[in-house]
Amino acid sequence: MDKRSPRRSSSRPPSRQNYRLVPIAGTPNQLVLGVTWQTLLGEDLAREALRTAREAGATHYTQSGARSPAVGLLTASGRENRAQARTRLFSAAAAFAQPHPHGTHVVSCALADAAIWFAVVVDGVVQAGGDRVLTSPAEAQAALAEATARYGELQIHSNEVPGARPFSLQQLTSLANEQSALKRAAFKFSMVSPAWWAALGLLLAYLAWDAGASWWQERQVRARERAQAMHPVVDATALWNQALSAWARTVRVDGEAGLAQLLAAVAQAPVAPGRWRLVEIDCQPAAASCSAVYRRTRLADNHTLQAGLPADWRIERVDLDTAKVHWPIAAKPAASTGAAALTIATLPTAQALDATWMPSWQALRPALADFTLGPAAEVSIPVPNIKLPNGLEQPVALPAGFTLPQGRALVTNAPLRSLYALALPPTTVVTQLQVRYTPDTLPNLAASRFMATLKGTIYVQSP
Repeated sequence: MDKRSPRRSSSRPPSRQNYRLVPIAGTPNQLVLGVTWQTLLGEDLAREALRTAREAGATHYTQSGARSPAVGLLTASGRENRAQARTRLFSAAAAFAQPHPHGTHVVSCALADAAIWFAVVVDGVVQAGGDRVLTSPAEAQAALAEATARYGELQIHSNEVPGARPFSLQQLTSLANEQSALKRAAFKFSMVSPAWWAALGLLLAYLAWDAGASWWQERQVRARERAQAMHPVVDATALWNQALSAWARTVRVDGEAGLAQLLAAVAQAPVAPGRWRLVEIDCQPAAASCSAVYRRTRLADNHTLQAGLPADWRIERVDLDTAKVHWPIAAKPAASTGAAALTIATLPTAQALDATWMPSWQALRPALADFTLGPAAEVSIPVPNIKLPNGLEQPVALPAGFTLPQGRALVTNAPLRSLYALALPPTTVVTQLQVRYTPDTLPNLAASRFMATLKGTIYVQSP
């Protein structure tokens, strides 16, 4: 671009532009040598650049900077004109202009096919006619002489010109960024590969065939439904699966997170509120509440008990010396507590129970007073029924090979502290946690002043 001639060139890029593509190592992208550059006029240079590219019939365009008064146009042909999302094109001249915002710089670089890439940049702006692919060294010498005569003092970047700064195209790969990227000017059907047109034709043919096949299948389904209405067919497996899913939705599993929630509720109960002494605690997860029994000691009365407990706890007077206190188990989201409906797919097998959970129970056994895991027994699930044409209902027999989940009763007596280390499968339902306070007990590994009884059920798969 000559600063003394701000008029925009009205020439259109040739139908077959003389350019070269240089792959960028390690990426599917390419540098473009030989982009046609024009001068822009107007306030909105980005909009003017796009309009100029479309008027010129170019497939790609770029600016050597957001405020650059020049636009580079490329009329791509062949593979680089296809609408490929993975490959991006970058202007080598725009990339060369980025590190040279001051002065006049000329690059002359020999290419693999003996052609010469010649570019001129003035104050960071690629000049009109300053991004060409020349066919011989003689043309390159003539272009260099013309640039010297036109711009006077300039910096030459070349490996072929004596006294010039060293240059290689690899220097531009790190400058292949959004500032030098070639954007598409407009979509054209010629950008679409013939293979994609063939694929589109096959897709349309398939859609037409699929529509016809769907109509025929729907017609057959309607015919079968009419036949089944005359002679009902019972899918026993589907009905039992529905009954099993309905039962599973009614089972609230706790696992280790649910046990931790119960232990937190137990920890809320004070041992000696208002000179009343704790006797026992009973937590019922199904009712989401806990209760504690307190005995009155010397100088204690109802007022001291009320003052020693949270205001929202309910106190039930049993007799003069006994009181029963009730408080709710803190409700938390199922995602954080683990309390959620049972999922049949997560039921562990007997082998998984033996391999994963029993070793941890065996390691904790010395700190437990006793630990009982009952035999597996099938759960009781409401039998599904079908309605007969006469209005009566008939139970559906369990299909052959259909298995129901099993439950194993869990009962353990242990110091309260040992329950904090008790590992439970996620399919465990805790039914009760009782804690007894006996201040005269001599603590040891399997005994404590706070002895707890944990009851629950572990659901497993049938063998």
